[in-house]
Amino acid sequence: MRDKIDAYLESMKVRHYAPGSLQRALDGLKVFERYLALRGVSDVREVTRQTVTDYQSWLAKQDYSIATRQGFISTLRCFFAHLVAVDAVFLNPCEGVSLPRRLNRLPKTVLTPEEVRRILNAPDTQTAKGIRDRAILEMFYSTGIRAREMWALTVLDVDWRNGFVRVNKGKGGKDRVVPLGVKACHYVSEYVRKIRSQWARLAREQGRDERALWLSSYKRHQPMTQQAIALIPRDSARLAGVAKTARPHVWRHTCATHLVANGSNIVYVQRLLGHRRLDTTQIYTRVAVPELQATFRKKHPRS
Repeated sequence: MRDKIDAYLESMKVRHYAPGSLQRALDGLKVFERYLALRGVSDVREVTRQTVTDYQSWLAKQDYSIATRQGFISTLRCFFAHLVAVDAVFLNPCEGVSLPRRLNRLPKTVLTPEEVRRILNAPDTQTAKGIRDRAILEMFYSTGIRAREMWALTVLDVDWRNGFVRVNKGKGGKDRVVPLGVKACHYVSEYVRKIRSQWARLAREQGRDERALWLSSYKRHQPMTQQAIALIPRDSARLAGVAKTARPHVWRHTCATHLVANGSNIVYVQRLLGHRRLDTTQIYTRVAVPELQATFRKKHPRS
């Protein structure tokens, strides 16, 4: 079993899956391996459809969320599809096994346009760090980009003159190109031309050739960590006096909700966010409707 798991993960690396996807696959297969050990099964050829069905029942009794269980079974499907493809097994025991039903829950937190404005204005743009932080916030709001995708950007991935960002190896290892708004282009341009150029020069003088877009404001000007980037929205919200949690994924929800509320085509929003399935994006239509109703009641003469 262990050899088969290692070979499968190696095949995922060859296909350029993101590190997060590799880790989720490993975590899910380790749980299945532990389950098989409890049942005295050591050979993948002994796994049947009944084994997988019993595994689903066992997972339901553990302390796993529906989303986690769904991920485990999806991983198992892909794992056995790989084993069939390399002739390690004849039949995929996951064939026809349904996934645990997952409810499309509404995002818990979405920022209002006024809260967005206050947070965007929080960094002190009279300082180098403030210009960089404002550029990061503007890009989060403009593109709905994930924190890891933001962290992975290089200086070559952003075209602020034409308003585009290339996201390399997003979720599922997929690339996409997303538009960058006028305000975001302005602040990214300010950061790259006036701030980053100086920081990168100092980094090169220390023997490093940094291509990362976001550099630390500290003396050595190393690339920012993903955690440091994720702290900027939170700290800016605190400075702005906004009580809501403003982590990067909240900005992703906010970007999508505001686009839908203002009449954007849901397919466009799906492509912007890099969702594989349209029904994942459609939750934002359910978020936007209450906001539209509230605005209607306040503003419409006949309401």
